Amino acid sequence: MNRAERRAAVRQALKLNRKIQPNTTVETEPGSVSDPSLTSAVGHASAAQLAANRANAQHSSGPKTESGRATSAQNRTTHGLTRHNGTFVLLSTEDPNGFELLKASLATEHEPTTETESILITTMAESHWLANRAQNLQNSCFDQQTAQITDSKMFSLYFRYQTTHTRAFHKSLNDLLKLRAETRKTQNGFEAQNRKQEELRIKNEQHEMKKQTHYWDVLRKDGEACHQIAINTLQNLKAAAENPGFEAQYAAELTKRGLEQHPFGVTPTAAA
Repeated sequence: MNRAERRAAVRQALKLNRKIQPNTTVETEPGSVSDPSLTSAVGHASAAQLAANRANAQHSSGPKTESGRATSAQNRTTHGLTRHNGTFVLLSTEDPNGFELLKASLATEHEPTTETESILITTMAESHWLANRAQNLQNSCFDQQTAQITDSKMFSLYFRYQTTHTRAFHKSLNDLLKLRAETRKTQNGFEAQNRKQEELRIKNEQHEMKKQTHYWDVLRKDGEACHQIAINTLQNLKAAAENPGFEAQYAAELTKRGLEQHPFGVTPTAAA
């Protein structure tokens, strides 16, 4: 059955339900709460009956035997389209290996890296399995010869469960994708911060290198100046040894020109 035929079948089932429901009458037994003879204008009889029901309920403590408790525990799993007490249960007619294969396939596709991602993938597998289970139950509501719905009430119920579990599958998938997008965004933020820190570190290193280069340049220039002073001193000493009157003549010449001598060169005198 294709999608169009299935939708037509759903509309037919809903139409039949609307036709049947208004004509349905509820038969009441004498003495029941719905019996008009017990309902007064202000509803005192209904309140009394409700109180009696509560009192009677106190005398019941549930099934007494293990088999009775087991039967009671399965009261809400007649069609197997819900999670029993919040736990996904495989039916005895289903293949456990098929379900594990489905989970493994989803895990291989999405490659979960955290516990949360693994939980979402497990929920996706369970929802998809339950949606397929509802689909198979819908197929049992059709006549194999005429393709007509044989049980509109159950067909509508199975269809609603299929829709519910399909939505649950897509919700888990969207939650997984959203979680990974937020994780990537956080990681990108950390990477951008690390890049800024690395750039700042490189900038500081370059600045420190410039400072060190300037320091050694100053030392080099100081060394060159000291070397030149030593050369000049040696030349003066040599000239003084060769010409004993050189110093006096040199000093007189400086005075004549208004200059004075100091270890780092010759500068004009203050008087000049």
